Amino acid sequence: MFKHSFFVVLVLLLFASSAFAIENRSKQVLETTDFSVDQVLNDVYALVDSENIKLFDQKNEEMDSYLIALFDTSILRSKLEQFYTMLYYISKYATIEKDELNIDRDLTIKLLISSRVFTDREFPKNISNVFLSRENREKPLYKVSFSNDRVELGLNYGDGYGISKVGMNQEAQALVFYGAFSFKLRTKGENVEAYNFDGVDLYGNFGSRGFVNVDINYVAVKSVEFHKASEMALVKAKVSRKEFEINKHTWLLGLVTRFVTDKSLQPLDW
Repeated sequence: MFKHSFFVVLVLLLFASSAFAIENRSKQVLETTDFSVDQVLNDVYALVDSENIKLFDQKNEEMDSYLIALFDTSILRSKLEQFYTMLYYISKYATIEKDELNIDRDLTIKLLISSRVFTDREFPKNISNVFLSRENREKPLYKVSFSNDRVELGLNYGDGYGISKVGMNQEAQALVFYGAFSFKLRTKGENVEAYNFDGVDLYGNFGSRGFVNVDINYVAVKSVEFHKASEMALVKAKVSRKEFEINKHTWLLGLVTRFVTDKSLQPLDW
């Protein structure tokens, strides 16, 4: 029985991460008509903290060059990479002396909308606060709070990502945020990695049919290393603990999934 359950867990983790893969390429259209990287730079430099202290006391040419390259519309890259990489640059180059600060909500939302880092442009309006800790400048921590205890961000323009695997149609439908979510950022060579995620799960229909029938709805992403200037990312994921709070499963499945993490290289976006 243990061998069978362990096999099912490995299969679940394999398809769970694969469910992120971009299947509908026709919708991955670059929006260039009214996008302005100059507006993005202006919105970055306009950021202040909750005490109205500017995060940047002057322009930084090195950061400008990195952001211009990050938002080069001739390169097909994921909005996820742009989102997390932009946040890393903001923390790295900010001149404000504080190690911990809350970034002004309205100006943050303005930046997130102008930078197009979310496919759903209305989603940033759910944000109520952004906290930044730079006690470790090489590994900043962000905590993003929302106006509700549960906020969902639909994937692929709300259509989700589907894949047929393990005898059933898997579908990743949305990211679910539980009031607030936090993460750390660091560099690995030229890549930026987001890790130590807390307060967010991937929701959808996952499972297996055939030798053993299992249904899973919640998957936790542990870390994502974004491969620079591409849609590819190295993803580590496992079955979320939320799955066992909401749905009934055997105690053995709950035990084994605590220790098994899947790693895969794949296209990734929201």
